[in-house]
Amino acid sequence: MTLFRQLLLTIVLLLSLVLLVVLAINFQNTKDYLINQLQSTTQDSATTLSMQVSDYMALEDYTSVESSVNAVFDSGYFAKVRVHAYATDRSIVRANPTRIVGVPDWFIQVIDFEVPTAKAVISNGWNELGQVYVTGSAGYGYYQLWLATRDLLLSFIVIGTIAILLGALAVRWLVRPLSQVEKQAEAIQQRRFVQMTELPKTRELKSVVQSMNRMAAKLEKEFAAEAQTAQWLQAKAFKDPVSGLGNRNFFESQIVAHFDDGDRTFDGLLLVNLLDLAKVNNERGYEAADGFIRSSAEIISKHVRQYPEAIVARLSGADFIVLIPNIETERLTEQVQSLMVELKELSGARISYSEAVANIGAVIIDDSVTRSSAMAQVDAALRAAKQLGANQFKVFDSDMAQQMAIGRMAWKAMLENAIETQSFALRRQPVANMNQRDQIIQQEVYASLVSDGKQYHAGYFIGLAEQFDLGEQVDQVIIERVISTIETTRDQGPFVINLSASGYAKLTFVSWLDKTLAQLPARVKSLLAFEVSEQSVLAAEDHAFLLVQTLKNHGVKFGIDNVGKQFSAFQYLKTLMPDYVKVDPSYTKLAVGKESESFFMHTLCKMFNSLNIEVIATGVETDEQIEILRGFDISGLQGFGIGRPEAFGER
Repeated sequence: MTLFRQLLLTIVLLLSLVLLVVLAINFQNTKDYLINQLQSTTQDSATTLSMQVSDYMALEDYTSVESSVNAVFDSGYFAKVRVHAYATDRSIVRANPTRIVGVPDWFIQVIDFEVPTAKAVISNGWNELGQVYVTGSAGYGYYQLWLATRDLLLSFIVIGTIAILLGALAVRWLVRPLSQVEKQAEAIQQRRFVQMTELPKTRELKSVVQSMNRMAAKLEKEFAAEAQTAQWLQAKAFKDPVSGLGNRNFFESQIVAHFDDGDRTFDGLLLVNLLDLAKVNNERGYEAADGFIRSSAEIISKHVRQYPEAIVARLSGADFIVLIPNIETERLTEQVQSLMVELKELSGARISYSEAVANIGAVIIDDSVTRSSAMAQVDAALRAAKQLGANQFKVFDSDMAQQMAIGRMAWKAMLENAIETQSFALRRQPVANMNQRDQIIQQEVYASLVSDGKQYHAGYFIGLAEQFDLGEQVDQVIIERVISTIETTRDQGPFVINLSASGYAKLTFVSWLDKTLAQLPARVKSLLAFEVSEQSVLAAEDHAFLLVQTLKNHGVKFGIDNVGKQFSAFQYLKTLMPDYVKVDPSYTKLAVGKESESFFMHTLCKMFNSLNIEVIATGVETDEQIEILRGFDISGLQGFGIGRPEAFGER
């Protein structure tokens, strides 16, 4: 029960008690007054009647006595009038049965109204001739007592109702600051550090509000400090200070995690070498050389920005490397060609030393190529480009990549057919509790496209689906498939669905998802969860915020995947407030490496836990990793060391 209701109930009880006491006192006073009045009236009537009939009694004129009795009886509210004559030892009586009109029976039964009987001596001179007995009528007393009680009770009900309403308004006004404090506490629990600007007048409440404001401000500062520390550590360890891109350590950690991914398909690997950088540094100074590096880095970043999963880094003084997942030869060649055209413009702006600006080597690799072999191939492509002369590029292809490039339109037809027929197979991978590995806290769902008896995992078709603007439709089909499977499964959830950036960036998709969730029973919604990648959040935070609000309105969990892969300030966490985050696999590998590298993982986990966000480590493969990760503030584990993807809801 809320404090407002408790206070209001207390007011009602106290007011009711007071009114009952006042009603009881007033009732008793009214009753005593009526009894006294009736007693006085009967006594006066008895005395008057004795004086009237004294002469008649002396003359033994009993007819006149009876007439006097009738006159007195008819003039007042009497139940019985009796005159007893000593001479004849007889009584003249006039009486009527008591009739109580206008009074409820229960009131008569509950109330004991004492009816007085008055008497007076009839005398003539010194002789006593008889006695007069007058008994009052209870009907009159009950009726007057009922009217007084009813009117008083109605008055008390009206006054009490008005008092309670006024008291409720007053109490609501008094406890309004407490309601705001409650909302502030709930906001802090949801990791929103709001502060109350309007302070209450009451000293105690004002002190509570000020304390809550100080706590919220302190928590916000602590989070900002932890986020700044994490960002600084990330930049110190993995960011090149000149270009602003990742350094060699960053690329090594990312590419190791990428090549360990079992769902890897075709990747484009580019190696960009800036020409005459040393001459720029020697003849124009380090500032000019840094300007050359920064301008080149901006051009490279701009060209790969359309690929959220791309990894860009500066390997050494003049070398940049780019990894673009899920790309075919034709598009890679177009990107390299347009990149070279824009790099050559640095010569016209006199940023480079001469017209010789750069060489680019690129290669398409499939999932059978190892990391060392891929680096050797791209290095060979760069050497081939240099042999062609300055500002030249070379793209090496593979037979499988060429087949993929040739069948690009066939892929579009395959995707459209899969969407129409819902030809997607589902797999699920468990996420285990850190402390109890046999306890599953969620299961991530993966989708594969089924065509002609073959299955193509998401790495093959998601990138192409976004290129063909089919990402929204693919997400809708997969969501419908997962929901239909959940409705019949007894497996432990929630089941996590990954959303594509091109899907939730559309208002039509978010509106469709809102309507779909609104039609689901509470049980199904409790078994659903959605997550998006950090890359897509940084590219479209506003769209992600709208998605999060929609999911929270339905009580569906939301998470962010691949956290830490990008150089971000983590400020989006305060806006989106996800239920959980999945740390990029590269940091899981760093956590079991050097102490200096694992410290960054510690800082990340501490920052997330300060916001009450659950942390899930991905890419977990060995028991050794699990034991080391126990030292971190991690709640869940995911990877081949926990469980491999299994079929989910086979049709």
